[in-house]
Amino acid sequence: MRPMLATPADPDAGLPADGDRWAYEVKWDGWRVLADVNDGAVRLWSRSEREITAAFPELEAIGRAHPDVLLDGEIVIMARGVPSFTALADRIHLTDRRRASALAARNPATLIAFDALRMYGVDLTERPWQERREALERLPASGEHWQLSPVYDDVDVLLEATREQGLEGVVAKRRTSAYRPGVRSSDWRKLAHRRVQSVLIGGWRPEINDRNQFGALLIGVWSAPGVLRFAGRMGSGLTGAGAQADLRRLLTPLQLDSSPFAETVPRADAKGATWVRPQVVVDVRHLGRTENGRLRQPVFRGVRSDLEPEDVRYE
Repeated sequence: MRPMLATPADPDAGLPADGDRWAYEVKWDGWRVLADVNDGAVRLWSRSEREITAAFPELEAIGRAHPDVLLDGEIVIMARGVPSFTALADRIHLTDRRRASALAARNPATLIAFDALRMYGVDLTERPWQERREALERLPASGEHWQLSPVYDDVDVLLEATREQGLEGVVAKRRTSAYRPGVRSSDWRKLAHRRVQSVLIGGWRPEINDRNQFGALLIGVWSAPGVLRFAGRMGSGLTGAGAQADLRRLLTPLQLDSSPFAETVPRADAKGATWVRPQVVVDVRHLGRTENGRLRQPVFRGVRSDLEPEDVRYE
């Protein structure tokens, strides 16, 4: 099962301000998962339906707390009091449980649960959000490495608080809405304080003084199925050794003889490029988009192995 997704709100219109019809939650900067708890064990599934249980051994305690529940939530790792997507980077590709356990001991992850899709064998997806939330709250309010996402009824207060605290944003959920697996629904709406876009890597250029290092990535977003639109050249944020190693491991097998972009990439961007199949998804922070779809000052945040290439679209 794929999780239900929120529709980006119009920044000018904002989120609906009606606490009787809508509930408001923090938009967490983490890794979206479904946690399937059954018979004393928990299995964690990413948004792309890939099992990632081995990467988060500290969350096994959830399985011991509840006999049968399917939770929707976000895995976060805290840094200086706020969730850090960057801090998750060391876990994203882990399958070695010993390595994962060592990282968990130093920097543990938390599952922030915000929906219950099954409980004690009963499918709750067709129940309204309000009823699912009440069922979720009947579980213990907190536990070892997991907690419930708080709910608020005043969107303006929450927007201001999340902005002041450096959190990512706010999600509004219609209280009467059913859960639609895999659907991006207007019954859930999100408003981010910081602009983040998932993109595909279509090519890369080496560092000027070290051709073994990535100096810039050529990135794109699907404008239609099979049509990759060039979204710009990104060099900021690539200096970490971990990021360089991950990108080289992922991109080396994907090399192409020609550009995968639908339009001609400007010569200034394409000079010296190595082209690759657009299979690797990364998140970037940016300052907006130009009229031709280029991202302004994109900064690399990390690889999104929880997303499939076809999931990439303009936010």
